[in-house]
Amino acid sequence: MNLIKNYIIFVLITGLLILMSCSSSQNENTAEITLNVPANATLLQSLREKIPQFSQRQGIKIKLIPFSGQEKLYAMMAAGSPPDIFYTNSVVRDRLAAEGRLIDLWQIARADTFVSQIRPIFIERGTSIDGGWYQFCDWTYTFGVYFNKQLFDQYDVPYPDSAWTWQTMLDRAKKLTQDFDSDGKIDQYSIFIARHFVSAIEQMNGADYPPNALFFTFPPAAVEAQQAYLDLMFKERVMPELGYTQAQGMQASQMLNAGRVAMIVEAVPNLDLIKSLSVEWDMAPIPRMGDQAPSYFRSASGGLSISASCKNPEAAWQVIKWLVTKSEYNSPNPILNNIDFVTSYETRYPELKAKSFRQIWKLSEQYDGGDMRDFVRYSSWSSNTILEQINPRLDLIYAGKQPLSYLTSAIEEINNRVRQELNSYLKNENIKPIFKEKIETELKDHQRITE
Repeated sequence: MNLIKNYIIFVLITGLLILMSCSSSQNENTAEITLNVPANATLLQSLREKIPQFSQRQGIKIKLIPFSGQEKLYAMMAAGSPPDIFYTNSVVRDRLAAEGRLIDLWQIARADTFVSQIRPIFIERGTSIDGGWYQFCDWTYTFGVYFNKQLFDQYDVPYPDSAWTWQTMLDRAKKLTQDFDSDGKIDQYSIFIARHFVSAIEQMNGADYPPNALFFTFPPAAVEAQQAYLDLMFKERVMPELGYTQAQGMQASQMLNAGRVAMIVEAVPNLDLIKSLSVEWDMAPIPRMGDQAPSYFRSASGGLSISASCKNPEAAWQVIKWLVTKSEYNSPNPILNNIDFVTSYETRYPELKAKSFRQIWKLSEQYDGGDMRDFVRYSSWSSNTILEQINPRLDLIYAGKQPLSYLTSAIEEINNRVRQELNSYLKNENIKPIFKEKIETELKDHQRITE
């Protein structure tokens, strides 16, 4: 009897050891990918709920690291422990790629049929000058004008539409701007455009900027558009001054809801804004400037990159694909060509069916002007130097304390500083030769043009 009992115990222990061994082996073979994501509570919760299902199916664990700023990312890199997947904009991407800190996605994705589902323009925009695909553009959006229909109806002003121009907008804005008690202070403004949207106006006015430029330029079309923006505040007085809105601490959506402004410029789509609106609203495309050809803003500056220190880049690639196809991260996703993004988005958010969302999106696809914002139009090696010089000047200009010439007259001074920075970067032995050649060529070209 004892012999049988001992045999049973032996079998149970042996089975348990085998099971533990298999479990241990499975754990050792399970890849863990650290993912740097926006510190958005709703998004984090949604991802946490979906990750177990993905992990069970793919055998890949995902550890979420909320994004807390670019400096934190650099600190993690310096410590030798960067996330496996993290967000980069075009400025950061090229610099990290030149230093060998990013994986070329072609190394792991060239044979994957999923690549054919990506719109080619987004692969192009994630590619650096050495031909490496270092950034998976995971989202794109455009700009539009959200407006309070009740205010337009109250003052018998026609709604904005795709045919309107800057002058049309200005004419209607004057009718919507009101000083109710005739004390000389505007109580109801017609429009609010945050300063980081001004580049969209420059685009509409035909301003042409070379992508990833090394030197600061301010073409006449950009100057004209900037002046038109300033005139909204200081000449026409149809838009509240930026300093006033900052002092009031009001967000654009709050101003629209409170009737303080009739129109605001914002991203399309922007679910956070849409969900916060309590007035009867619609949206329209950005007004065209004069008879210029349309050129609508399309975000093209950011996406997901895989760290060169990632131990399992193939698993990281699977995580990226899951993020844009199955998760709540960015889906339905407009970078994919096998879906009708507008219809899919309207299905998910039915309130958009009665709005002009479809029209705005289709126009931005038809007349794709790309992303020409200041912080992405310049290259990795000169962006900080340029922005450190132009932003303080723009602060004074947008506050009405300096004319626009305060910036235009400083172009040579700004580029002298840029030249110094570029020459110092050429001494960096960690930069790949092809990137150095790009810097050297542009230095010579710029020197020849300015002599």
